[in-house]
Amino acid sequence: MINKLLSTLLVLLPIFSHAQPTRLDSLVKAFKTAANDSLKYQISGELHSYYENTNSDSANFYIEAELLLAARYKKKLAEATALIARAYQRIISMRYAASLQDLLKAFSVIEKVNVEKNNWIHEDPEKAKLSTLSLAHHIYATLMTPTQNAEQQIFHYKQALALGKMVNNPTRIILANLGLGRTYLDLNRLDSALLFEQEAERIAIQSGQRSYLAAVLSYSGLLHLKKNNKELARQAFYRGIREGIESGNKGGLAQNYFQLTNYYLEENDKDSALFYAVKFQKLMEILGSVSLSTVDKGMAYENVYRAFELNNKPDSAYKYQGLALSTKSTLYKARINSLAEFQNLSFREQMRLQNMERENKARQNRIIGYAMLCGLFVFALVTFILYRNNKQKQQANRVLNDTLSNLRSTQAQLIQSEKMASLGELTAGIAHEIQNPLNFVNNFSEVSREMLDEMREAIEKGDTEEAREIMHDVIQNLEKINHHGKRADGIIKGMLQHSRSSSGQKEQTDINALADEYLRLAYHGLRAKDKSFNVTLKTDYDESIGNINIIPQDIGRVILNLITNAFYSIAEKKRNSSPGYEPIVTLSTKLLKPPSGTSRPDSDRDREGGLGVSVSVKDNGNGIPQEVLDKIFQPFFTTKPTGQGTGLGLSLSYDIVKANGGDLKVETREGEGSEFIFQLPAA
Repeated sequence: MINKLLSTLLVLLPIFSHAQPTRLDSLVKAFKTAANDSLKYQISGELHSYYENTNSDSANFYIEAELLLAARYKKKLAEATALIARAYQRIISMRYAASLQDLLKAFSVIEKVNVEKNNWIHEDPEKAKLSTLSLAHHIYATLMTPTQNAEQQIFHYKQALALGKMVNNPTRIILANLGLGRTYLDLNRLDSALLFEQEAERIAIQSGQRSYLAAVLSYSGLLHLKKNNKELARQAFYRGIREGIESGNKGGLAQNYFQLTNYYLEENDKDSALFYAVKFQKLMEILGSVSLSTVDKGMAYENVYRAFELNNKPDSAYKYQGLALSTKSTLYKARINSLAEFQNLSFREQMRLQNMERENKARQNRIIGYAMLCGLFVFALVTFILYRNNKQKQQANRVLNDTLSNLRSTQAQLIQSEKMASLGELTAGIAHEIQNPLNFVNNFSEVSREMLDEMREAIEKGDTEEAREIMHDVIQNLEKINHHGKRADGIIKGMLQHSRSSSGQKEQTDINALADEYLRLAYHGLRAKDKSFNVTLKTDYDESIGNINIIPQDIGRVILNLITNAFYSIAEKKRNSSPGYEPIVTLSTKLLKPPSGTSRPDSDRDREGGLGVSVSVKDNGNGIPQEVLDKIFQPFFTTKPTGQGTGLGLSLSYDIVKANGGDLKVETREGEGSEFIFQLPAA
């Protein structure tokens, strides 16, 4: 019963950003006189969020205005956000089935929508989509709370948490941790629950989002109480009351009043129990104005009744006992009807999916039947033709043999031509790459020999000043010869590395740790050469991957090559861009899983259902021109100036990934950046 009430109060926490009461009149006026519909949509959001926990009718009025505007201008993310807001209002009003319909529609809209540059949400397009999806998961988890589906609560809260972290939204992160803590509390997993609540408290204080601290502290206090730490529990409840009053969070404040009432009832503290029971009851009356069927005022009356009974005031106790029984009976009937409607809708949705599956199977069976009939017809036709042509068998065999011989000869010629073309391309690349530094070496050697002759003549004449000048020039020439010699040596080593077959052994490797190691290695290596180089590094590692079976030296070389190319791209753009440009390189890993509904192989490499691993290196540099995109994996092809690259890095990386049974691809937009993605099998 206690957890049911806490679930009710959790729904009344502020989910959307609230308008300030002092701004209400100006917001209503601005809504009526908005210069454009985009602004009107924004003001509607401010107004609905102001009313969301105080006046359902007003909140729904402005939500419907948002939906109308979003539909008129086909702003899909704005429409999805309004649907989620309406779903939240329907949870408050215990219209669970209608809320589920809104959320399913919102998920469908978000899934199909393209990234909108002008989305009316005033966020980066991709960030806006992820943020909206995070909100949808959170409200879905909230719906699963009164319908008592803990498994779905945990799943959707964790989805909201992951997406909140991706877009760095403290509100989403705090509320997801808060919800997970409450769910684990219901499951009596107290240690896990306390960890999530402590994380929510830490982020709320760190980010300044203190409006949620009251609710967080109420759950932390209850957890301490269940672990028999009464003093810590009482301190948490009093802190929660202070935070609730300061932030204006009535839902969180009510939770702490309720907890303190129960605490003092258990301690037989008559005065304190009655004091907080009355405060709780009055506050629940205010919250009950949202919807009479929403807030369990019956529990509030029951606590007042228990407090009066403890104070030996039977008349007052009898009065509130009657109110509690009457109210709880009304609310119980409303909940039963709402849950029944929700269950019916869920059942109808399941039946619809099952019917679709049966129809798909029937369609597949019909196709198989038609295919079998066609196959039988073809088989009969072929048999008839073979029977008629039996007398011409020997002649047909000779024709077939001649044709097969010609095909084999043509195939061999094509393979040889392909090999020669590849060899010619490789030879041309080698000649071009090595000839350039060798020309420098030869030219500077000849010039140096002539200068040494001149120096000898100057020494014989006794002109030491001229001899010194010539000697200085010869030294510079020798340094250039040494530089270009090392350049040629680097090209040859790269060629040898490109042609070498790795003899390394595969071993179980943490791909996240490997990727992070090579990211830091590349960054600090470049910083050692160029102190002015700066970049924002972002990482997103999928912790569910675990270890995979690879040759770490080879895969590390691939990651290093891709990161080095990304650094080069952003450095070039930085030199030619305005001062406001911020170079960013993102390294991420992801566990690839089979599509929903498919069976998972029963093997060691797929213990968690993963098909493999994807590693992505993304930058916001210059991108790759479309005209050269097909050539970037060819040996010796490079877009860098002469002397700054051999053109073997991407080619070598491509060969390594292919040798490991994977695939390497690139997604790019010229002027906006590139993303190189390679995938490896789990085994």
